[in-house]
Amino acid sequence: MKVTITLLVVLALANAGMVQKFPLTYGGKRSIMNIMVEVENKIKSHSPLDTIKGVLDNFKSAVAQEQGTHDEVYAAQQAECESEIAYRRAEVEDATGTLKIANGILKTSNILLKKTQATLGETENILNSVSFHIDLINDVRKEDTQSYNRGAVTFNDAINAIDDAIDLGVALVKGEASLIQVADMTTKLMMASVATKMNKAFMAPLAALASIKQEEDAAGAAERLVQLLQTLRANVEEAWASYTAENTNALALFTQQKDLYLATQGRLDSSKEKLSSKAESLQGVISVQTAVAQAATNKKQRNQTLWDDAADLCHSFDVEYEAVTAGRRQELILVQELERAVERRAAEQQ
Repeated sequence: MKVTITLLVVLALANAGMVQKFPLTYGGKRSIMNIMVEVENKIKSHSPLDTIKGVLDNFKSAVAQEQGTHDEVYAAQQAECESEIAYRRAEVEDATGTLKIANGILKTSNILLKKTQATLGETENILNSVSFHIDLINDVRKEDTQSYNRGAVTFNDAINAIDDAIDLGVALVKGEASLIQVADMTTKLMMASVATKMNKAFMAPLAALASIKQEEDAAGAAERLVQLLQTLRANVEEAWASYTAENTNALALFTQQKDLYLATQGRLDSSKEKLSSKAESLQGVISVQTAVAQAATNKKQRNQTLWDDAADLCHSFDVEYEAVTAGRRQELILVQELERAVERRAAEQQ
């Protein structure tokens, strides 16, 4: 019996080391060592077997009750762990999905923004070129208008000079003009000839006017001069009409070209406005999706950390449960060994 008790003491000491490594909560009421001492004392005092077995049964009941309570706690822990880990996994997956979508939108938006900005730059360059040509056309037309106005003055002065010369010719027919008047008129007609660039048309009238005082038949020469001047006037008026027609055609061509450039400028302005609006919209999308991606990244990292922490904690619950359950199982083995030793002792005493 002493050998049996000694063996049980060794086993109990080993079990006490396990219990110390994985602390158990017995409420300070249960101790395998105390039970063994109590059993040994009852054996020495020849207590009834049922009394001794009652002490051991109470100990086994306490162990079973504690294990039952621990099983309930462990089941609750497992349920909580599964719920928490499932929730954190779902949060991580949701954040991962959101991040993937946001990054996809960001990639597409950045590509579109670069293309839009490039197209906008090309549109602005073309628009600047069109605006330059419009300014150039306006400048050219302004110069042409000024030139036409100067030409109008020139032709009008020439026609006035010819009319004055015709009046002088009529006076010559009547013998009422002087050499000084002829000389002055010759100068005016020569200036009109140079100004209108119609030297050939003015040549015959100028020659007739220069030699009119040398003619024997002055009256007849004066009449021929008037006819030449009237012809010259018709030629100048025709040249003036042709000059006016050319200016009208040039004005129509200018208007056509300007309208074409203005229409192009309008389309380019509209395109520029749309491209600018598109670029602004894309920048807004990029700004929003950048914030979404950052929030999703933070959410993913936070929930991944909580997931890992929950997994570690739940693993510690598993380790604790297995260790403490093993400790209780060892206690029951010791009690069973002790119970068999008591029964053998009782049998020997009979």
